[in-house]
Amino acid sequence: MKFRKDINGLRAVAVVLVLLFHGGLTAFPSGFLGVDVFFVISGFLITAIVRADLVAGKFSFADFYVRRLWRIQVALLAVIAATLLAAAIFYLPDDFNVYFKSAMQTIGLTSNYYFAKTTTAYAATGSQTLLLLHTWSLSVEWQWYVLMPVTMWLLYRYASPRQTRVVLLLALVAASILAVRQPVMHGDAAYFWFSSRIFQFLFGATLAVLIEGRPKPSNALALNALGLLALALIFAIAMKPGVIADYPNPYAVMLSAACVMVLWMGGNEQSWVSRVLSLAPVVFVGDISYSLYLWHWPIFATWRYLQLPETGGCLLLCFALTFLLGYLSYRFIEQPYRRLRPGFGKSLAVLVVVPLVAMAAVFGVAQKYAFFPGRFGPELAYVNGTLDKYDPPLRRHCLQGRGTNGGNVDPHYLDVCVVGKKDVPVTGLMIGDSYSNQYWNFIGLLSNAAGISVASLATPSCLALPGVTLYNWYSINYQQYRVCEDRTKHYYSIIQSHQFKYVIIGENWVYYDFAAVVNQPGDPQSRELGQARMEAAVRHALDIITATGAVPVVIKGAPVMPPDFEGCFYQHFKLREKTGGTDCTLSSNKNQTEIWYDQLFERLKTRYPSLVLIDPRLVQCSGATCMTTYQGVPIYRDTGHMSDYGSYQLGQRYLQTQPNPFTNSGSTPAAVPSR
Repeated sequence: MKFRKDINGLRAVAVVLVLLFHGGLTAFPSGFLGVDVFFVISGFLITAIVRADLVAGKFSFADFYVRRLWRIQVALLAVIAATLLAAAIFYLPDDFNVYFKSAMQTIGLTSNYYFAKTTTAYAATGSQTLLLLHTWSLSVEWQWYVLMPVTMWLLYRYASPRQTRVVLLLALVAASILAVRQPVMHGDAAYFWFSSRIFQFLFGATLAVLIEGRPKPSNALALNALGLLALALIFAIAMKPGVIADYPNPYAVMLSAACVMVLWMGGNEQSWVSRVLSLAPVVFVGDISYSLYLWHWPIFATWRYLQLPETGGCLLLCFALTFLLGYLSYRFIEQPYRRLRPGFGKSLAVLVVVPLVAMAAVFGVAQKYAFFPGRFGPELAYVNGTLDKYDPPLRRHCLQGRGTNGGNVDPHYLDVCVVGKKDVPVTGLMIGDSYSNQYWNFIGLLSNAAGISVASLATPSCLALPGVTLYNWYSINYQQYRVCEDRTKHYYSIIQSHQFKYVIIGENWVYYDFAAVVNQPGDPQSRELGQARMEAAVRHALDIITATGAVPVVIKGAPVMPPDFEGCFYQHFKLREKTGGTDCTLSSNKNQTEIWYDQLFERLKTRYPSLVLIDPRLVQCSGATCMTTYQGVPIYRDTGHMSDYGSYQLGQRYLQTQPNPFTNSGSTPAAVPSR
């Protein structure tokens, strides 16, 4: 009983850290690791329960899963029902679509992998309004529940207690090494993966097995001090900035070890740690910690989606709502239903299958009606209808992930990912990052008017220039660097083996930090060195292109969407206000990096007479401002990319006011510069 109080006390620590982190309190910039504490507790507690049932000869797989289902799913389904209502009222159609997908994945116990694929990072700004983002940890829990009982049953049946301890210790070491390597190899997605988190469950499970039949720790002064030190270490890591980079990392291992020490010391009723964690208010928060965790995130996510002020008073209101809903959920949902024990089949049907089918059915209806834009009035229905009208189905399929074979480009996509004149041979190739992909409609209009067709291939966050790579840049991981390098080599191999008339390079040039540009990992890094390498790489690309007789075309960077544009344009729809979105202006001023690129391209134009420059600013900007909407419809689709509608409209304006770069430009032979 005492141990249970200590566990609830540690749960209270975990949930408070998570709440403070999600509340934006700067004192705990790494409070997200409260979830890690939950994982260690779960590994310890559930393993101890299963082992005890095995020893008593009363363990049943069916009974185990029935208890887990009624313990976890009922309150979770209540949250899903509430968030469905919130999304139906406040969330715009595209975001409502995302909500439905996340809800189905959550009910199906796989939301961690869904969010790994669809978010840039757990703590990214764009993730903060996803109503069910926090359920990734519940999916990880369920994946542990699938693995752990089978493993414990096999070990109990076929291994001695000593062999079991050795197996778990070896598995713990191997899983810890794997966990800290995964983010380095696979980036931020690894944060959500079960394979990156199993070591934390194993920390708890190993402790549960190691202390079986052993005396409780003594009340020696050194052990008490060690317990307090472990508890202090948990808070110290939570208060340290920057821990989330490449997470799980060694901090995650240190934290898990500290949790194990706190749990172990909790076995001694006289320990200082036990006294702290057994205080009545702490235990109460621990009792309702699951419901607090479930309800707090949708409250903060909705608040931030509506872009309501985050003053001290507003945060207190969010915390008050969290504790109110958390207590009511614990009292009237968790407690009554966790005691139910229907059969496994019935429990699975009622708590997983039927809700999943029902959500899928509602999703199907919502999808049929474009997620009901009329909820927000006729203006949004017009905006969404207009955006949908200009959406080319193939564009997103011609980004990396579809049409790739390792680092190579599937040659089939040179005939599929095509814009411009139909039924004519492909005579142009457009390469670059996702910002080249955004020009699908723009280049399509220009090439169609010139009677040519252009194959468009792109790799996200990839500087598609020969001889350079990015190292230790932003959140892009090593695997993505390698994919970019390999695909870039293949791009230029294709250029050299095909007789293209035009080769177009499109990049969000200012996106890439000069200091991250290297020829190979290990090179010295600085802004000046990066600029020199960038210029050399662009020259190298132009040398390759012009040597084939093709005309090189470079798309200069369009203005990047202001960070508050989406809120500015869509806020009045969410709040059901009649007017808004008219003051979302963008300055035409250029920063130093943009000016540097302007100067570079002008120098290159002198050296490479056949070089064609396309500048979207010529038709997007006028005077001191650049437009962000056209005829009341946004020309941006997210934090930086142009919408397909915007790409089309800027292409039309370019044709009307500027020379078509693909008309008669091929009549001038491509000059190979002398060295």
